Amino acid sequence: MQSTSLRIIVVALFISILGHLILFFGIPFLSFGSPPEIADDLIIRTELKLEPPKKIQMAKAPKKKVSIDNSANKVEDSKGLATAEQGGTGNQQGVAFKLPESGIIYYDAYVDGQKYQTGEIDWIVDGNNYRLHINIPYAFVGPFVFESRGTIDAYGMAPSIYWTQRGTKPPRYSRFDRDASGGGKMYFSEKPEFTPDLLPGTQDRFSLMFQFASLLNGDSKIDEAGYIRALPVVDYNTLEMWQFKSYGETVSEDIPSLGKSVNRRYALMQRENDPYKRQVDIWLAKDLDWLPGRIRSREANGRVLELIFIQKNPLPAGTKP
Repeated sequence: MQSTSLRIIVVALFISILGHLILFFGIPFLSFGSPPEIADDLIIRTELKLEPPKKIQMAKAPKKKVSIDNSANKVEDSKGLATAEQGGTGNQQGVAFKLPESGIIYYDAYVDGQKYQTGEIDWIVDGNNYRLHINIPYAFVGPFVFESRGTIDAYGMAPSIYWTQRGTKPPRYSRFDRDASGGGKMYFSEKPEFTPDLLPGTQDRFSLMFQFASLLNGDSKIDEAGYIRALPVVDYNTLEMWQFKSYGETVSEDIPSLGKSVNRRYALMQRENDPYKRQVDIWLAKDLDWLPGRIRSREANGRVLELIFIQKNPLPAGTKP
């Protein structure tokens, strides 16, 4: 009798605690929504004439030189006239390309409109190497972690490994085995038998945003409203051509922490007859060297994940990709 009463008390206590957690944090591991309707202008109904990824030319950045003010016994930096290439793709002709400066970017993280803890993107560039690490906190199931590592090649961002881990589940890997021309083969931990050809300029789900940012840093006049930019994109078990529609340069408050600011929104387009997968919207902010100020992903099950920019901090000294 006592043991039965104790079990009832324990169960009641567990239900009470669970109820309070759900009240305050929601149920991130369940979604009762359904895929939202896609805006009509984002549905592909005919075959599009798309330009393949183009080779890049690294923009030249000013070198810093040290000038000594003997009268004040003071050393300060000033911009010199010499220039140095950022990266190492040589002097090939191509579209202008300039990587955003490294930093740690903090975001408010939302799941189905409910605010969670702060998300973080570590963007680290050292010469021709980069590391992109994303951590999105998630109640109950643990953080969502994504990482992309690679180099800068003749087409821009060139991931070599992309992995993702949700909570305590084992990580899933996508490996880019690139050759000298930027092509090669893809390998997936989820589908070992699936080894599609790797196209030059192929990105992963997160490196593509920094590819866009680097192109806009090189030439902010590209991708005017209505332009459709296509690029091959890898997820954890797929390689597909994604088409992003540009809404052009606008002044808006879509990134609240920046107030009225100049932004560029790109939205993933969907083919009319394809089953709904996800809807991705990216807002790139001019004040952030076109780094993402807002990212929204509507999953196939109806769940909406969103990151909205809070602030950007410099990297700790000595941080390497």
